[in-house]
Formats: sequence, C-alpha cells, structure tokens
Amino acid sequence: MSKVRIVRALLVASAVAAGLSATQAQAQAGLQYYALTPCRAYDSRPSNALPAATQRNVTIKGVCGVPSTAKAVSLNATIATPTVDGFFSLWPAGGTFPVVSTLNFLANEPAIANGAIVPLGASATQDLALAYGTVGGGTTHAILDVTGYFQ
Repeated sequence: MSKVRIVRALLVASAVAAGLSATQAQAQAGLQYYALTPCRAYDSRPSNALPAATQRNVTIKGVCGVPSTAKAVSLNATIATPTVDGFFSLWPAGGTFPVVSTLNFLANEPAIANGAIVPLGASATQDLALAYGTVGGGTTHAILDVTGYFQ
C-alpha cells in the first residue's frame, strides 16, 4: 500500500473516531500533507497543569506555520508527570469526545509520547480539544509538537 493511501486511511479513521460521519471523513481523505519543522504548539508546563476530567481547547491554526485553512494536523503528543494512571485524548474542538485515546500512561511516568493525526475543528480561534481521563482526580502536563498539517 502506498504512503498516500496509508495517510488517507489514517485520516479517515481519525476523523471517524473524532465523531465525523463516514462521508465527512471520506471528504477529508483527499487532503494534501505539508511537513513542518517540528514546533511546540502547546505546553502546559510549568504552571498550567491539566486536571483530570477537564476539557481544554487550544489553538493550532495560525501557530507553528499551520495555516487557517488546515483541516487536520500531525503532531507528537507528550504527557509529563501524571499523578494518576489515565489516558489522554485529542479531537476537533466542537466535536464529540472520542471513544479512543491518543495516549495511555501510568502515574509518575516522567514523560511518554505518541504520534497522532487529528482533524481540526471549524473554530478560527480554538480548534483542538484535549482531555486527561482517569478514574480519580489528578493532574498532568500536556505538550503538543506539530510536525505537519493537511489541507
């Protein structure tokens, strides 16, 4: 299978997991990928820890070279110093909370990361949602490094 087909399949799967219909997901499958020099788009350290069970919306369009016309973003998601075992999820802001996690981790891990392709929401200001899920309270830090975008 070619790289283009793999990327399209990942985009469709990510879009469906993020709550888009199969038709919307297929429409996004024809997008072109544009690589970027890795750039830190979001970092909750040192004083803005992400509390458990709280959604935080962040801006990705217009940051790190991602244009306002971007439909999805490729990024490296990192969790640092979680206080409780849990999971981290990313999805388009304004969309439904996904049934899949972007990253799973154990308490007190210094840092753990995972690559992801995530569709972006339609909002011009806050287009990506994130959350730390756990069975109890706790906090963690989240870091998002953008590596490219789709449009």
